[in-house]
Amino acid sequence: MVRLKSDKKSKKEPKLDSESTQEEASITTSSRLHRIKKRNGLKRFFGVSLIILVLLVVGWFTTKLALNNWDISNAAIWKNLFSLDSSVELMGEESGRVNILLMGIPGGDADGPELSDTVMVASLDIENNTGLLFSLPRDLYVRIPGYGNSKLNAVYKIGNSQDDAGGSVATQVAGDILGLDIPYYFRINFAGFEQLIDELGGVTIEVEKDLYDKEYPTPSKGYETLDIKAGTYTMDGAMALKYARSRQSTSDFDRARRQQKVILAIREKAMSLDLLSEPSKALSIFDILNDTLETNLSIAEIRRLFELVKDFDPNLLDTKVFDDSPTGLLYGTRVDEMYVLRPVGDDYSVIADYVTKVISGQASLEELDSQVVTEPLKIEVLNGTIITGLAGRVATQLEAEGYEVVHVGNNLSRGFVKSIIYDMTDGDRSWEVRKLATDLNADVAEEEVTSSYGAQIRVVLGSEAN
Repeated sequence: MVRLKSDKKSKKEPKLDSESTQEEASITTSSRLHRIKKRNGLKRFFGVSLIILVLLVVGWFTTKLALNNWDISNAAIWKNLFSLDSSVELMGEESGRVNILLMGIPGGDADGPELSDTVMVASLDIENNTGLLFSLPRDLYVRIPGYGNSKLNAVYKIGNSQDDAGGSVATQVAGDILGLDIPYYFRINFAGFEQLIDELGGVTIEVEKDLYDKEYPTPSKGYETLDIKAGTYTMDGAMALKYARSRQSTSDFDRARRQQKVILAIREKAMSLDLLSEPSKALSIFDILNDTLETNLSIAEIRRLFELVKDFDPNLLDTKVFDDSPTGLLYGTRVDEMYVLRPVGDDYSVIADYVTKVISGQASLEELDSQVVTEPLKIEVLNGTIITGLAGRVATQLEAEGYEVVHVGNNLSRGFVKSIIYDMTDGDRSWEVRKLATDLNADVAEEEVTSSYGAQIRVVLGSEAN
């Protein structure tokens, strides 16, 4: 079933009225039903009104959703779901901002069923009806409390191995990275994601450029070709999942941007259906999420969240993907032969500082991204092989990637197999040196050298660079 998990950082459920008040309400309700039966008969009772029947059905399904250790009465469920004057308040409302972690996992029989394929944080400004959606890459190298370092996509799984605390550990790690207090999380697997979209009747997605993937994985562990042309589509669950997951012909960062578009499209479709006024539709949606969704929000808190976001202007919802682009604040490197992403300068505070400036209104995403300008590294490219034209080809590639090539020539000695990089920045730009070494599959030399061309980096190419 849908797992409603308690969490150390979560608020307590709102208390009911005193026991005597509850008992009196219960007796009063029972008496009214008795009088209806007595006066009108059983037939009249079943035709009393549609809304009463709906309330009974929803009361049943919310009870079905409750965990064994979730001690809440039917009266409380009714109050939380349908009270016009609910006292439930989400953590963060008092300061005007509610933060929620969103995770997508393969689940089922997929490889790495508990690895987080998708990690996003929704930061909702409930005073101005605006929001931010931050995507964190699964390869981000992070520190996990009580464990050590690993990739971000393993945090939930590792947390679950620590007293079934996957959600709380994941919110803590994501919060540390972004500099946010994140009390809540939703985790859904691919099956639930697909079924949810189908139950909503599909979502409208604008595909800005062709998406072609010859090796999209199938459930039978084979491959199929995915070919989606540019255009506007009403996607069913299967198509939306493929659109969000494909990465063979694009990067993980492009995929994160597509995932953000799908999340926003789901939100728009759910709002257009006005689910609070259609309990039967809400019932179907909760039923299909059975065994696919986990959250630490209570039923009442979910209802409150729905009330908060229903009036958000989609045009005021901004998105940010942290990536290895010049404005993405990350770079790729290797740790123990494992490819990972780290913050520029190996300083994780740069991400939190970025988020703080956006949320506080000091600067917009566009303004901050325009400020992230680094003077390109000056590189000297030397051919350490007998392969004609190798240095020129690599130099052209490096210039296309934004580096400044100040000299191209032949190395004094030849016969190199592995490319070598020499750092002449005195360690001032060491993270960029490691990024370049990863991109070129080169080793970083410990020897000190000098250049007469004003270069900051010397690259001596080996035959593996061909």
